[in-house]
Amino acid sequence: MERTAVSGVWERHVAERYAAKALLGSTSGGRWGPANRFPVIYLGRPSTSVIVEAYRHLIDPFDGMTPDHVRPRALVRCEVNVNNVLDLRSAEARARVGLTAADIESDVDDYEACVEVGSRAHQLGCHGVVAPSASRLGETLGLFPDHLPVEELPSVVSITRWERLPPDPRRLRIVRAAEKG
Repeated sequence: MERTAVSGVWERHVAERYAAKALLGSTSGGRWGPANRFPVIYLGRPSTSVIVEAYRHLIDPFDGMTPDHVRPRALVRCEVNVNNVLDLRSAEARARVGLTAADIESDVDDYEACVEVGSRAHQLGCHGVVAPSASRLGETLGLFPDHLPVEELPSVVSITRWERLPPDPRRLRIVRAAEKG
């Protein structure tokens, strides 16, 4: 398993009422961790990938759902400086752990292959997993807070309130492509 250090500003969106707890990690399950086993802090960059993830989780799975129906959210920006992260950003690294691009880009809640890799990384003491985002617009970072020394815990840089979701960057691409047509 290739391990690396990851640093810089990363982001996540959360329900506004959870903004203060956004960097504690969640045990509800996700791409890099099974439900009720260990906490994972999910982060992304750039902002467009985080916005698309909001749409993928809050809008896309629900017929008739629109951004107007989503309660206020918070975009939490944090500084990350962490070591011992499983690096899955290259196709070769993903192949070594048995993941394909389709596994990384799978639909929301279709995480079985990635959960298996995240569980192994956690078991081996990795501090997290970095990989391409499911949207193909950036990167995702899943941190395992129970493995992070205090000096590697992410720190909040800013919290921005989203009264409503920003425009979906995927729609902007479609419109721009159609305008050029």
